[in-house]
Amino acid sequence: MADNRKKYGIRFHSTQGGGGRPACLEALVASAYAGDHGGSVGIAIGDPVDYLATGFVELTNDTATRDTLFGVVMSVSNAKVDINGKAKPANYLPSGTTYSLEETTSRLIVAPFSDHYWEMDVDDAVTATTLAAYRAFVGENVDMVFVRDTSNPDKPKCGPVLDISTHAATAALMWRIVAVSKTRENQDFSGANVKLIVQLNQGFDPTLNGVTGM
Repeated sequence: MADNRKKYGIRFHSTQGGGGRPACLEALVASAYAGDHGGSVGIAIGDPVDYLATGFVELTNDTATRDTLFGVVMSVSNAKVDINGKAKPANYLPSGTTYSLEETTSRLIVAPFSDHYWEMDVDDAVTATTLAAYRAFVGENVDMVFVRDTSNPDKPKCGPVLDISTHAATAALMWRIVAVSKTRENQDFSGANVKLIVQLNQGFDPTLNGVTGM
């Protein structure tokens, strides 16, 4: 058994409509927002976020609360991370980043999950160990779990992965499994980090079935 190369977060795979990329929008993060997923985490590309009543976004399931999925961070377009206190594009928004001016506001470019397809790694190598076993999960739903990523101790991340042991034909799960990824990164289906293609089952998008799922 050889583990497959781990890839971080939620990655865009394709649109159902055949377009080349998902439509994105700008989202704001509140000043001093401090993410918590088993410890302090910042916001990184590939992280899922949810809207708050305040109009800001935060990491999905922050502080272990189950949230309604909205979208994934495609880039950090403005972050006050410059040594001189100026804001600039970045690939990571540190936890607790503060600002007081419009030009230093923390801004993300977010792709709504909508009806697109996404690639994600699974979290274990025991629920399924063959390609046939993974294919048998297609059409079922699956939840997401967070495994805090401290591979770079200066940039801890929430680490979203598919909780593959939860696969089931039940509505109360976040994602629908639609395929096994054909990526070359899937070299050994008995190893860790197998990649699946999923679409949103429970989410914020009003064009979908909503928070109850199917």
